[in-house]
Amino acid sequence: MKSQTVEYRSATNPSKHNGKPVFLKIVNMLLLKGNIIILPVSFLLGRALLAGNLLPFAIPAYAACTGSGVNRNLVAVFTILGMVSRGKAEQTLIAIAGMFIFNVVNIPFKNKKTGTTLRHAATAFVSSIIPQLILIFIQGFLLYDLLKALLYAAVVFSLTFVFKNAVAFVNRAGKAKIFSNEGTISVAITISLAVLGMDGISLFGLGFKNILCVLIILLFSYKYGTGTGAATGVTTGLIVSMSTAVTPLIIGSYAFCGLLGGLFRNLGKLGASLGFIMGNAVLTLYMNGSTEVIIHLKEIVAAIIGFLIIPQRIVDDICASLIKSNPLYTDSKNYFARVREFTVDKLKKFSKTFEELSKAFNEISQTTATPSKQDISSLFDRVADKVCRDCSLCLYCWDRNFYNTYQVMFKIIERLDSKGRIEEEDIPQYFLDRCERINDFVDSVNNVYEIFKVDMVWKNKIGESRNLVSQQLEGLSKVISDLASEISIDVNFLEDLESVIMSALKKENIKVDSVTVFENKWGKYEVIINHATCGGKRDCISKMEKAVSDILGRKMIKQSSGCMRNDRNGSCVLKLIEEEIYRVTTGVAKMCKYNGVVSGDNYTFMNNGDGSFFVALSDGMGSGQKAAMQSRTTINLLEQFMESGFDRDTTIRMINSILLLKSNDESFSTVDLSVIDLYEGDVEFVKVGAVPTFIKRCDRVEVVKSASLPAGILSNIELELIHKKVGSGDFIIMMTDGVYDLFKSDEGNDKLLKEYIDGIKSLNPQQIADRILEKAYESCEGKPPDDMLVLVVKVWKRAGV
Repeated sequence: MKSQTVEYRSATNPSKHNGKPVFLKIVNMLLLKGNIIILPVSFLLGRALLAGNLLPFAIPAYAACTGSGVNRNLVAVFTILGMVSRGKAEQTLIAIAGMFIFNVVNIPFKNKKTGTTLRHAATAFVSSIIPQLILIFIQGFLLYDLLKALLYAAVVFSLTFVFKNAVAFVNRAGKAKIFSNEGTISVAITISLAVLGMDGISLFGLGFKNILCVLIILLFSYKYGTGTGAATGVTTGLIVSMSTAVTPLIIGSYAFCGLLGGLFRNLGKLGASLGFIMGNAVLTLYMNGSTEVIIHLKEIVAAIIGFLIIPQRIVDDICASLIKSNPLYTDSKNYFARVREFTVDKLKKFSKTFEELSKAFNEISQTTATPSKQDISSLFDRVADKVCRDCSLCLYCWDRNFYNTYQVMFKIIERLDSKGRIEEEDIPQYFLDRCERINDFVDSVNNVYEIFKVDMVWKNKIGESRNLVSQQLEGLSKVISDLASEISIDVNFLEDLESVIMSALKKENIKVDSVTVFENKWGKYEVIINHATCGGKRDCISKMEKAVSDILGRKMIKQSSGCMRNDRNGSCVLKLIEEEIYRVTTGVAKMCKYNGVVSGDNYTFMNNGDGSFFVALSDGMGSGQKAAMQSRTTINLLEQFMESGFDRDTTIRMINSILLLKSNDESFSTVDLSVIDLYEGDVEFVKVGAVPTFIKRCDRVEVVKSASLPAGILSNIELELIHKKVGSGDFIIMMTDGVYDLFKSDEGNDKLLKEYIDGIKSLNPQQIADRILEKAYESCEGKPPDDMLVLVVKVWKRAGV
């Protein structure tokens, strides 16, 4: 009974199935995510005219939906409704017959999965040409009709592939993040054909097709300027011209209007709109004397109203999505990625080459030139050649009594090593008694040995030079390798933040051309803004700093600015970086030695642009002009290397080798370097022959010292990197030996300096530097024995941290 009741209810309630009304099922089907897009497009494709009287898009749309998961019967209904709305009965019947034939021909292949797209396209070709051949047979054969049928079938065959890709694109739109070029192009073609289907659809005399075309041109000309506006006009004109007879006129009109719209985009949306209207008016008057309007003014006005209503954020999103879906955009990104990989590979090979060269030079410079047995034999031969060759006793000394003669020569060598030269008394008596040319022999030995010593010195010099070249090549290899590593790092461009910042700046009435936001290798934000000039007022900088800081949630400040203050039509570039947590200020006090004119001490300090601040002192050998030149060279090299991103170890070693190669004379200079991390408060100290540095804290004074020779003395120097932490209110006090040596005490200079620095209560770094220099000056009774330099750095946290 229960089963009978169920059957009775099902039979007597045909409007329900499983408790759900049939019309609700239909509504749910129509409201599916894919159908909301596909069905309206299908209706417009059914209406789209090709060459004035062909409606060939229904059959390929139907074929493309076969096996795609889209309800092809609904697609067929909507495309046929579109064709019916055109009033083309013959074309509608051909499409219906073609769909029927397509189903029949496709029955044997229903369960086959391979070659689906090609088979569907071929079946659609056959299905579309058969009804037309039958019609030609009934109406009478004409070559024109046959060619038209072949064109119709060829369009159907081609568009089946296009619509297949477009349907697949829509089905994956919510799942995939990357789409193929074929899918993107297919969607673009499908949308263009759907726009053709809007022809004839109007409301209050306003054509939807023309309004949409004008709106698209306005969007791109306003957003991207004259070039893109004109290109969009040409593309849109081509689409429109597919269903009209005035092809060149429409294409030219849209292109010219897009050009003028982009030309006036700096005046805002109204400027771009005015440019479009002017372009249409000029061409209308020029082409046909205003007898026929190319683009109706009321349709332009309707498009402009829509253009003005659309929020700027949506304009940015639409244009950005369309540009990024362009295969050229993807191809260009892939191209630059490949160029980057190629460049990195080349740089790594260069780095490897220089590394191998460095190893080769290092290997041949390892051995220090020392006298060998061969060198000593050569020395004996030279003496014998000069003195003994034409002597009557030569045969006796160097042949019959060879062993004794060699013993004498070796004893002479021992004397030469200890004394540097020999006299007659250094030679054994039995040799003196026998030798007839003893004076010539002594002089010749001394001369040959002097030449031998000079030769050894130069051999060692060459070895040192090779070692220096090896160090230079090693440093160059490391720099190239580091550069390759930096290039290979993927820069994380934050496109979502770029759009938000651009919208926020435009709300502040700042005309922005582009915004680039990325994270650098230290994880800090950097923002580059290209914007229209404010005429030199520079109030735009503070507005942009505040707006960007609010969006990123971090304090952003100007690092650099290219201001076109004298060019009203120019474009400025502003670079913002995260403001450092710590700030620094410096004080410097210096004095020449007594009766000196030029100080041999030099210094520098600068923000490196990567969140670090470095301070450096250099003391040249001696004093005066020569010492000044040495220290100035060291400081200049240090600045260049540090600005270029060289690490501290490579920088010091390169400077050391340059100083060694720079002069034949003894030439050296000290290097005292402090690098402060303005985000973390860490300080790295590098000392090469420099006196101690002092850190004055609120409750104590610390000493930072390292024992090493100055740069330019030895080819190999050992660096000791010392790390310390500083806090807000701490002082870093650096000085040269001209100051340090004047604080003498029995317990050491460090203790006396610590006590004096601890007793200074000033919080001004300049006053501290002045006080230390004054104390040193008093200690030498106003006659400094050496150049003096004191540099004080105060570190403190910025407010609000």
